[in-house]
Amino acid sequence: MKPKPQKPEQVEPAFTMDENDRFYTIIASSPIKYEQIPGTETVMVFFAIRRASRKIDIFHVMKTFKGKNCISRNVQSKLSIPVTKIATELEQIQTHFSYGIKNATGLVINWDLLDLSSVSSREEQVRRIQQWNRLNVYKFPDFSLN
Repeated sequence: MKPKPQKPEQVEPAFTMDENDRFYTIIASSPIKYEQIPGTETVMVFFAIRRASRKIDIFHVMKTFKGKNCISRNVQSKLSIPVTKIATELEQIQTHFSYGIKNATGLVINWDLLDLSSVSSREEQVRRIQQWNRLNVYKFPDFSLN
């Protein structure tokens, strides 16, 4: 008997954050729509997380949706980036992904950026992410805002 493939909603989180970790920046693409597959779109989100070690990890989560259903999810990471190099790294992400997609499809990607680099309170970060309204923020039992 073959195991059932997991739906994207059933997979492990793309990343975890320890108590002293904080978001540095979140970058979300505009939806990338596919003419050849109507009703299907991809969204890319880059989470830059400032770890307690003062290094920054970037997690790239790319999800493809058919209607409201997530049909594909890919996660990539780049770890231990020095704070002194993060601005260049984030700029290159936007430039390279925009260029690659425009060359392949002709589509222009718009990016929304939420800068949380100066926000030290976890509760305030979650509040700003919710207010930004570009992502679903889930509260897990082991995620305490106290």
